[in-house]
Amino acid sequence: MTLNTTREPLCLVALLATATFVACGGGQTEDPAPEDMGSMTDAPSAEPTEATFPLGGGTATEVHAGQAGSPHVKVDWQVNGATVSITYGRPSLNGRTVGDDVEPMADTWWRLGADEATTLTSSSDLMVGGAHVPAGEYTLFTQQMDGEFHLIVNSETGQWGTAYNADSDVVHVAMNVTELDPPADQLTLSIVDGQLGFEWGQMTASTSIMAH
Repeated sequence: MTLNTTREPLCLVALLATATFVACGGGQTEDPAPEDMGSMTDAPSAEPTEATFPLGGGTATEVHAGQAGSPHVKVDWQVNGATVSITYGRPSLNGRTVGDDVEPMADTWWRLGADEATTLTSSSDLMVGGAHVPAGEYTLFTQQMDGEFHLIVNSETGQWGTAYNADSDVVHVAMNVTELDPPADQLTLSIVDGQLGFEWGQMTASTSIMAH
C-alpha cells in the first residue's frame, strides 16, 4: 500500500554574421572543458535509501518476505525519548477465522507473529504494564493464563518462534482485551498513546508502556 511525459525543449537558432549559436533549453553546445568532464564523471552516485512506511504508530522497514509468505518488519517508536523497536512476522488471515481455521489464542502460548520469534529492543529501561524491563533485547510471547491474557517478555533471543523456554521469562503482564469490528486481517503491533498492543482477527489487546 508513473506517468511518463516527454516534452521536447524549445530551441532558438540565431544566425549572427559568420557565427552560429544554438540555445536549447537554456544550455550551450560547447563541449565542456576536460576538468568539467572529470567533475561530471567522477561524481559519486547517490546511495539507495531504505524504504520506510508508517505502521502501528511507528516507522517500519521491511526485513524480508518470510518463508511462508508473511512479511517481516522492524518497527521503531520513540517512547519518552527512548527508541523501542519490534521485529516480527505479519501473518494474514485471508478470510480464515482465528479459533477455527487458525490456531486459537486461548489456552496456549503464541509467538505474537509468524516464523522467527518476535523481538523487542529498547535503548532505555521500560515499564510494561507496571513491570520493570531493563534496556536490552527480548522475545515477546502471549498466553491465556488464569482467566487473563498475558504479554510475556522473555530474555532468550534469536530462536525460532515455536521455541519457548518459560524459565527465561522476565515478566508476565496482563493485557486489556476487547473485540474488533471489523476484524483485522493482518497482524499489527502498535505503540500508541502510551499503550503497547496488537490487533489480530477479532481480538485487540494492549498494556501500558513507558521508558524511564
